[in-house]
Amino acid sequence: MKKILLVDQNEMLCRLSCDILRAEGYHAAFATSVGEALEAFEKQEFDLLVTDCLMPGMGGLDLAREIRARQSKFPIIVMTAYEPVESEDVTLWLPKEFLFPHLLEKVRTCLFQADKHTVPA
Repeated sequence: MKKILLVDQNEMLCRLSCDILRAEGYHAAFATSVGEALEAFEKQEFDLLVTDCLMPGMGGLDLAREIRARQSKFPIIVMTAYEPVESEDVTLWLPKEFLFPHLLEKVRTCLFQADKHTVPA
């Protein structure tokens, strides 16, 4: 079962997104800040990060850079209500206005791409 961490300051949005992901068979957890997300990454392994771009304090792009510094190929989806910016730390962008119609599609795409690039041991 793939493990996904969803990060957004809006707890209700996190809960709803995680419910949708769980209904599709994913293990989904959430954090409402970058600090909580980094703590979660210290405690367990995830297969995918879905994070909001702009949050108080350290934002989603900062989180993406931090995670990619640890694991250069880690798949990351960044949600944004604004125009995406060019960033090598982002696998896919997801406009927040299309979050619920496209969340599962983006998650599947991102995980499929990550599995294709995984080298068997």
